Amino acid sequence: MIRGVLIAVLALAASAATGLEKSPEGRRSRPREQIFRMVDEYIAANLQERVGLSDDQLARTLPLVRRLHGDRRHFAERRMRALHQMRRTARAGAVSDARAAQILQELKAAEAEEAAAIRAGQDAVDAVLTPAQQLKYRILETEIEHRLRALMARVRAQRRDGPGRHRGDGPLPGSPAPR
Repeated sequence: MIRGVLIAVLALAASAATGLEKSPEGRRSRPREQIFRMVDEYIAANLQERVGLSDDQLARTLPLVRRLHGDRRHFAERRMRALHQMRRTARAGAVSDARAAQILQELKAAEAEEAAAIRAGQDAVDAVLTPAQQLKYRILETEIEHRLRALMARVRAQRRDGPGRHRGDGPLPGSPAPR
């Protein structure tokens, strides 16, 4: 089941990487957000079966899991913004020590707050689960995280190499041959 969902996510990511859809507001939709939404739907659909939750546990755990994943995304975005700021500042030329210290402090704060928030979120989920269920949940999360990282790497590679190209390995299956 996870393979089917992740194949659908991969297809979405591939199409999103080659041509972003426009939202009704005219903004380009972000493939990352679409992928995360599909992962959330997968977790909601499979959490009970994969972890062995009772109906009551599912009702208590699902909001906690969603919050935990939302926190992870929030802090990842915050960390990435700080890293992008670091790159922009460094490319701009001479950076003052004061500005460098400020940017580094933003990054360190995001990292410290992330660790505390994720630990608290994980503890809240663990409080609802038995130790055996905690183990199964960690396995589920690890599988999803591994596949999601591979998927995001593929999306980045497709963006870098351009539509229809896959890390210089030639055209994607089903795409027309270059002329």
